[in-house]
Amino acid sequence: MAIAGDAGNDVLTVLPLMDPSNPAFASSPAVTLYKEKIAQYAPTADPGNGIVAYGWTAGAMLQKILEDSPKLTRLSVMETARSFTASGIGLMPKGAKFVTNIKNDWFLGEQFEIVQYSTTKGYFSPVGGAIDFNGKTASFTPKALING
Repeated sequence: MAIAGDAGNDVLTVLPLMDPSNPAFASSPAVTLYKEKIAQYAPTADPGNGIVAYGWTAGAMLQKILEDSPKLTRLSVMETARSFTASGIGLMPKGAKFVTNIKNDWFLGEQFEIVQYSTTKGYFSPVGGAIDFNGKTASFTPKALING
């Protein structure tokens, strides 16, 4: 968000992850591990960059899917990813879940918080509580967007 300058102040968005730049999460074991490993393996990466944080969490989800998959074949991994429940992975907030269901819900990240960016503070802060759309995204998403 820093690239937006003053235009980024007070921007609202949704975030299914903890913002590693927010001091409220500084003592979280997940944020501590994230910052330690980013410094170790990608020292030029900005740990406060949301894309880096999302990539960390996506990698952690893939690891969990591979660990949970009965076989390491394309089909088995895809089926595991489509029948997936995870919490406490990567930078997911405490209590949040990523859930998919092979029959009717392939959408991840349906549980999130509305957050607001402060250019003065340099991080996002939650505005209100968690919002849970698990299992509901398909009901309000255009079919053409889902099915191509």
